[in-house]
Amino acid sequence: MTKHNFVEKKPTSESCWRAAVLMGRNVASYKFALAKSLIELANRKENFIRLEELAEPFSRNLCEHLQHSDKQITRSSSPVLDACKSFNQNEITKDALLDVTVKEGFHYVLDAFHVVREKDVPVRFYEDDWKKKKGIQLTDSFFAMAEGVQFANLSGEAESRWRLVETAWKIGISPHLIDIAYDGEKELLYVPRHILQRGGDITSARDALNG
Repeated sequence: MTKHNFVEKKPTSESCWRAAVLMGRNVASYKFALAKSLIELANRKENFIRLEELAEPFSRNLCEHLQHSDKQITRSSSPVLDACKSFNQNEITKDALLDVTVKEGFHYVLDAFHVVREKDVPVRFYEDDWKKKKGIQLTDSFFAMAEGVQFANLSGEAESRWRLVETAWKIGISPHLIDIAYDGEKELLYVPRHILQRGGDITSARDALNG
C-alpha cells in the first residue's frame, strides 16, 4: 500500500486560516467571533479596520451565540461576555456594549489568532500592532483568500467549530473528547441524549467536516 503524505509543503492561505480557526487553542469563543467578523468585513475598500468598526460584528456574533449557549469561556466570566449578556437582556445600550468591546474585547484574541501549538501559522491575515494603531491592517494574503473559491465556506466552518466547542464546554468535557452522532437524513451533527439530557442538534455536518 502506498503511503501518502497529506502535509502541505507550502500551506495555502486557506489551510493556514483553517488551522488557526479549527486547531488553535480554545479558552474562549473570541477567536470564532473574530474569524466571522473578518469574513464579514472582507468587502471593505480600505484594509485598515478600526477597533470601533471591528467591535460591532464581534460583539454581535457573541450576543447571538449567548442566546443559545451561555458557556462561551472556560473562566467564570469576562467583561465583554457580561456586557453581551446585559445587552441581550436590554439592560445596556448598543453604544455601551460597543464601548466595553473596544476597551476589553481584543486584549488577547488579536495577538493569539494566528497561533497554533505555540507557533504562528506561516500566513498572516492582519498585522496586529493594534495597541498603537487602535486597529488592524488586513494583509494581501487575506484579500487574496477572500477572492478564492473556498472563501464562501469559511464562515460556515467557523460557525460549526464554534458550535462544537461551546457544546463541549456546556457538557463539561474537552472539545477533543466530545461524543457526537450524525443524522444522515438531516445532515446534522448532534449530541446523543445519554450525554446531554435533552440531546439536540449542534451544527451542519458538511460545514463541521469541510475544514
